[in-house]
Amino acid sequence: MEFGNFKIFFLSIGFAWFIGNPTQAQTQHKTSDFLYNQLDYFLQNPTSSSALRLDKLINSKKQKLHTKTDQLAWVITHANLGFYLNKFGNLPAAIHHYEISWKTYSDNTLSNYDIIENCLKPLGNLYIKIGDLEKADSTIKSYLYLAEQNQNKSKVVSGITNLSIVYNNKKQYQKAIQLLYKGLEIDSNNPNLLTNLATNQLALKNYNQAQELAQQIITIAPNQINAYQILAAIALEKKDIERAKNYINKAKNRLLENKNTSTRDLAKWQLAYIDILLSKSEFTEIQKVLTEIYTTLLPEYTETSKLPLEKNLIADRVLLKALDIQSYIYERTGQSIKAIQSYDLAFVVNTKLDLLYPLQETRILQHSQNRNRTESYIDLLFLLHHKTNNEKYIEKAFLAAEQSKAPFVNEALVSKKILSRYKNDSLVLKKKQLTQEIATQETLILREKLQGQNANIVKIHELTTAYNTKSIALKELSKKLEYKYPILLDHQKTISISDLQKKIKEDNIVLIEYFYGNQNIYQFKIHHNHFEVSKIENSEDFKKTIRSYIDFFDNASKIKDDIKRFTKNSYEVLRALKIPTNTDKLIIIPDSFLNFIPFETLLTRPVDTYIFQDMPFLLTSTEVSYEISAKKYIRSTTKHNTNNSILGVFPVFEKTEIALPNSVYESESIQQYFKGDFLQNEQATYKNFLKKAEQHNIIHLSTHATPGSFLVPAAIKFRNQDIFVNQLYSSSLSAELVVLSACETGIGRLSKGEGPISISRGFQYAGIENVLFSLWKVNDKTTAQLMNSFYKNLNNSNLKAKSLHQAKLEYLNQKNLSNIQKSPYYWAAFVYYGSIEDQRHSSLYIWYCIGIIVFLLIVLFLHKFLQNKK
Repeated sequence: MEFGNFKIFFLSIGFAWFIGNPTQAQTQHKTSDFLYNQLDYFLQNPTSSSALRLDKLINSKKQKLHTKTDQLAWVITHANLGFYLNKFGNLPAAIHHYEISWKTYSDNTLSNYDIIENCLKPLGNLYIKIGDLEKADSTIKSYLYLAEQNQNKSKVVSGITNLSIVYNNKKQYQKAIQLLYKGLEIDSNNPNLLTNLATNQLALKNYNQAQELAQQIITIAPNQINAYQILAAIALEKKDIERAKNYINKAKNRLLENKNTSTRDLAKWQLAYIDILLSKSEFTEIQKVLTEIYTTLLPEYTETSKLPLEKNLIADRVLLKALDIQSYIYERTGQSIKAIQSYDLAFVVNTKLDLLYPLQETRILQHSQNRNRTESYIDLLFLLHHKTNNEKYIEKAFLAAEQSKAPFVNEALVSKKILSRYKNDSLVLKKKQLTQEIATQETLILREKLQGQNANIVKIHELTTAYNTKSIALKELSKKLEYKYPILLDHQKTISISDLQKKIKEDNIVLIEYFYGNQNIYQFKIHHNHFEVSKIENSEDFKKTIRSYIDFFDNASKIKDDIKRFTKNSYEVLRALKIPTNTDKLIIIPDSFLNFIPFETLLTRPVDTYIFQDMPFLLTSTEVSYEISAKKYIRSTTKHNTNNSILGVFPVFEKTEIALPNSVYESESIQQYFKGDFLQNEQATYKNFLKKAEQHNIIHLSTHATPGSFLVPAAIKFRNQDIFVNQLYSSSLSAELVVLSACETGIGRLSKGEGPISISRGFQYAGIENVLFSLWKVNDKTTAQLMNSFYKNLNNSNLKAKSLHQAKLEYLNQKNLSNIQKSPYYWAAFVYYGSIEDQRHSSLYIWYCIGIIVFLLIVLFLHKFLQNKK
């Protein structure tokens, strides 16, 4: 539920002043005169078409803003455009113009203009409307800081009100409540603060407090619509349908009385009214209301087909919610095909919204919400397949699951690979610079905030302002690049099942992809000639089985102390996840908590033995590797590089509490097999790493890493500094393989669909297709042994997945190790995500090379023979 009277805070005396008095510039400023004259003309009859005309006209003056007066005219003109386009319902365009206004004002350090009221407030509110909560958060905090500096209590209260909305939408209810109480200390009877407080109490199911607050609000401000909606929601919780309907009708009447009510406000009320109708299962009436919402939001909508046409859809969260309800209604009324069509339209709207978000954090948050929609969609398709036995439904379900798998890493990998072809393009260079600057700003903000009470608020504000304006510039630049190079949008295309099966046949593997939902887990098992899908109930017993197995790898003693329970649990997980045991090669695309399972350690049958070497681990029968998505797998290509060169980074940290003495041995063993640059001790800095990275096709980092938390991102340690995962995002790395020989490099905050926000993901996002990393805290000595074996095998075969597989087998079969040292804890921590090379392909490549050499020798021999004959 959205709440608080935040929709038009900017309709104030300040805004009326700059609309009514736009020509304050001196007459000698021809650019400002032109801008103000055109704005005057527009304001005489503001319409959508005249706004488009004004935008085109003023664009010619973009490069002619030579004075502060010109720049201020530019700010004011774009703020007006933002205001009216928001009024016309074109939210993306409104945001675009407000962003231009704010960036110009900030970049040129302008003054004598109420940028808070006329730009930042509406911009922050628009970010909330489209769901860009990270941008809303930083924008609102920016003007809240300015308001506090100016001791402007009304603006401070407005800032607190709107920031609490952001926290509510992030489900940070207690944080919102604490903030609102600070606002009430300034203005104890402010209806907006009280409304937002009541809404957060409602979210926490504190119904009595929410009801008391809502009734207090109505006494203070009878026109506060959201108070009635809160009372309606509470009545619904108490099954008092008639009272709920009464309150919702009162809200409607108040809306109609308010001349500033927008069509979108009415659409939001209609969604609230649908909640009442759903409780009574009045599906016919709900359909009528949904039709009204479509008519309200989509000018070109016609009722003939009930569902909107795809070409008429817009990026709007109210529309998205309406389509979700539409899908539910179709399901409940037995119209499964119509429900599928409605879901398809909802996915289109979600994609349109996603394109508005420049920052990854916002996109990840929205993607998490889209996953719930995907689960309902797959449930329905699975049911249809069960009823009809038509394979097109499971293929459609697989493609839906696949679209939800690591979309932003996939996008980054495609984008960086394509843009590397145009690395001298000025736009590409500018994007690279901007992404690095944004990552730097973000890191500096985080480091300052981590100082807690000692944090410098002024510095945080300055950094946040720079961060905001640069992210606005990055969004515009990305649009230009997509227009110039449309191939950048290829990552949005769905994959072909036939192409996938063709590659599976070439690689001689079986591919298993999981979709981990709230109610069910789906396993898609794809062979070269057939396709299977299984549904696994996500019961409490299933969750307990999975989590207890993952817990075994918390430390070395857990398996050792209860080997019998470990082996029992291991076989249970294999059966629960339906892992095939009759295939030589397996690629697993895990999801959610399954990302933390070392599948090679699963037992293929029950055992009584306590001897690890004698246990039938999946490792002993199957070569297991991993991928983030089938889309990435199908895109991967086999490379047979016989000229491998390594960049090794070994900080060692000698004579410190975090020393890695075996890291030296690791470095020496790798150098037996490969040439390259090996940065050790003081040389192992982040700067030197970046300087050397592009010169080598393999990168090896032997160091410490941390998985991070909800407050602090994952980080990897170089000799002179810790590098957060977001700093890696801004890098452009092209190595064929990165080996992260450090603790928990595959662990991080778990995001639905996108996986762990870990260091390994950071390197993938930076452009590296193949990554070898760890799932838990690794043993320094064991890691050195395993890496020595891995590089020895890699040198012999140049097969990455097979080399790791052989290294694990060699470790398990070592005669000089005790049984405890052969625990999976020691040999299974490292997993490989990336392309698969078949031994046959490697052999063919060798024979191909030999053939070329023989052919050249024959040509040379014939050439000499003919010369001698002459």
